[in-house]
Amino acid sequence: MRRQEIPNVALFSLTSENSYAGLGNDFHLKAWCGVVVSDTMEDIRSMLLANAVDAESAIQIFNKEWDLIIRKFEKGNFPELEKQLTQTAEQFREIPLRHPPEAVPTISLVGEIFVRRDELSRQYLTERLAEKGFATICSPIAEWALYSDYLVDKGLVDYTMSMRDKLSFVLKKMYMARYTKRIKSILADSGLAHAEPLNIRSIINNATPHLSLNLTGEAILTVGSSLAEIASHSCGVIAIGPFGCMPNRLAEALLSEVMTHEGKLATDPNNKQLRSVLTGLDDLPFLAIESDGSPFPQLITAKLESFCLRAKRLHNKMLDIKNQRKTRLN
Repeated sequence: MRRQEIPNVALFSLTSENSYAGLGNDFHLKAWCGVVVSDTMEDIRSMLLANAVDAESAIQIFNKEWDLIIRKFEKGNFPELEKQLTQTAEQFREIPLRHPPEAVPTISLVGEIFVRRDELSRQYLTERLAEKGFATICSPIAEWALYSDYLVDKGLVDYTMSMRDKLSFVLKKMYMARYTKRIKSILADSGLAHAEPLNIRSIINNATPHLSLNLTGEAILTVGSSLAEIASHSCGVIAIGPFGCMPNRLAEALLSEVMTHEGKLATDPNNKQLRSVLTGLDDLPFLAIESDGSPFPQLITAKLESFCLRAKRLHNKMLDIKNQRKTRLN
């Protein structure tokens, strides 16, 4: 502000205590569309890295389409954005793949928001796993926004809404759900991403046997997401966070105990297919990593190699049982 010669400037910080109401609903919804598109495109990029016949050419197409999407965001016109997303999905559908996407082993990357999304902080983990044939599904940034809404709904924050605020909050959530469904369904036509919206209540319900709802923060999301994804949608979970991050260490301590046959089955005890997948397994593929931006030490590299072997075995078992079930149904 000194450079602009603007005197008497007051800075106001946004807060999750009121679910970022300071943004205003109009900007909030536009930003939300950006988050949903970004989250989904990151998963598509990972699938292309791991599964495209020519990964280099596929990423060039991806980057070109991403630039076109950003231009539509700059104009702030949702119908134009939808049109561009539809064209992008068509372009992605033409990219030759080595395997059907459902046959590609996937790793869930959970943990602290910045580290799991920043390439340097996570030491290009997505690319390293892609070289081994794994697509990385990174926990979406949308997860935190939905969690913030959940905390407001449950009265777990020090914030009281007026009747007008409550009405605005309800309308905002309705439009968020509508835009999420539309964006995801369009990009799912590429065959490289799923259309299912994030179920924040399910994630939290998976974690509450191990963490109190009153202990708000990223730890409960890391634990809940890990238990939700492993052996159901992914064959391994990596929890990554900054060096010395307390929520990440808390989640690591809990997941080291509950990422087991019993811990996973407790999330869906009546699922016969899941029970078959878990038969003969004890500890499930899980790896915790602390990052300070430096290259991973040899110990982490060795653990990553072992983790990938275990994840591949679980993926093969999941795929075999899924194929057996299809055969019985046919």
